[in-house]
Amino acid sequence: MSENVNDSDTSSDITVLYIEDNPANIKLMQDIFEEFLSYKLHCATNAEDGIALAKQIIPQLMLMDINMSGLNGYQALEIIKNDAAIAAIPVIAISADAMPHQIEEGLAKGFADYWPKPFNIVELIDSLKKRLDQ
Repeated sequence: MSENVNDSDTSSDITVLYIEDNPANIKLMQDIFEEFLSYKLHCATNAEDGIALAKQIIPQLMLMDINMSGLNGYQALEIIKNDAAIAAIPVIAISADAMPHQIEEGLAKGFADYWPKPFNIVELIDSLKKRLDQ
């Protein structure tokens, strides 16, 4: 299982799991969390490992790429939503497939939100803070 943890602020009890198979995108998200956010970021490089890790750490939020090898984001979301241990965790889709009908489909299938790639870093930070600092 692949896991990278950013514990830049270990006083934070908020944990976020990022499931993404692109190393450059993982690095970008790690940099964002290290620089601007005090939440603990855990990363998995595929959906199978991400689901297993979610069951171990029970994050407050999951961010997930839709287009991954192996299980894609929709398949992973279905597994997550059918697992009582992690079903209540909000999952945000992150995808370059960002046509209006694709966003609507993602939301209809149960994603809590749908962020198109490339994302605006300031908007991403604001959205995460609003969602997690409630």
